[in-house]
Amino acid sequence: MDSIPGYDALVAAYWRAHDPALTQREIGEKANLGTQAQVSRLLAEAREKGVLREIFQFPTDLPADLRHQIENSFFKRHSALENALAYRARILNDTRSEGGSFFKRLHVVPAPGLEKENDAATRDKAFRTFGASAAEIITEYIDLTDECCVAWGNAIEATVRHVRSRSTSGTLKQFIPIAGEPTNHEPNGVSPSDAARILASAWPGSSYLSLRGVQARIPKSVYAHDEHQIARELAAYSKNYQQIFGQPRSSDYPRISRVPMILTEVDDAQTSRDPTRIGNADPWYLETQDAEDPNVLELAVGNIGGVWIARSELPLEEKAKVEQVNKRWLGAQHMDFVRCSRTADLERGRPGVVVLAVEPEKKNIILEAIYLINVLVISRQLADALADELLLPATQTGPS
Repeated sequence: MDSIPGYDALVAAYWRAHDPALTQREIGEKANLGTQAQVSRLLAEAREKGVLREIFQFPTDLPADLRHQIENSFFKRHSALENALAYRARILNDTRSEGGSFFKRLHVVPAPGLEKENDAATRDKAFRTFGASAAEIITEYIDLTDECCVAWGNAIEATVRHVRSRSTSGTLKQFIPIAGEPTNHEPNGVSPSDAARILASAWPGSSYLSLRGVQARIPKSVYAHDEHQIARELAAYSKNYQQIFGQPRSSDYPRISRVPMILTEVDDAQTSRDPTRIGNADPWYLETQDAEDPNVLELAVGNIGGVWIARSELPLEEKAKVEQVNKRWLGAQHMDFVRCSRTADLERGRPGVVVLAVEPEKKNIILEAIYLINVLVISRQLADALADELLLPATQTGPS
């Protein structure tokens, strides 16, 4: 334990890394650490022990209870929200027969300036700040395993581009994309294949598969005349697609059926289609919109890794329309998320489904998909939105 800084030094370093705009005096006041000079000494101790560089990294042998205390110092409702999310995951797991696994871990990181919707430069910086902290977190989980499936999106891009190259390879890893690419749109930012390639480069000797040239979904108009599944068979002409998702009518177990970690985003319909957000409208959303009936996606609260989730209040016939949309998706399916989530076990090197999310608008899709999520890495603004929804006022009582 001599290599671990004192508790106050860890708190000071955590605040410095997670809200760089704060001065040392402000850190001292907000975290109850004393004067500017005292905070300066604490930060020097954290840097000397290697905990604080340009980002924060928890010591590997730090007890879990101390880690939670430090996290709670930054986001006061951390433990309460983590418990509330786990409770909701259990409820959804009990009410949905296809359920996944219980939610296990919450991480809250900064995205300063995210609320400035009309300032693209500030919002872009907010995503980059989020990505710098999220990269250290997902690295801890990837280090545990030998294979990781990865999706696309602004938060994914901001995060994978901040993953630092590992000095030693340890266990060689393989990174696989969660889906192909839209045929009618130029992907913005990072595609699943791009993300797999970037991550593989950070672990020396590791490899990746690519689904470049493989479409993301079968248009409804084609599917209606394809009783022999020729369109899906065409996608399977890609050898990488065969490895990841298998072939039609094959009894072989594809890679996606046993992958120990899926790194993905969740998207609500609003932020997916809004071109005024960071970048432009999500190409994978536009691909789905173009290939399906008009307005069918209004029936969904959003998607996780391309799998659309129907609004809970809809009648069964409307939910069935959303399921038909998912049947035409060529990437990872709902059952793949269920399997990965159910088998999550950190001690066995299986992190499960790890989700990155930044915008507060994604609150509702997280609440509907939480039974499929094992680890959630979110901005403080989104954490506030979730806490406001799930946590009762202090004068009331409820499940924790």
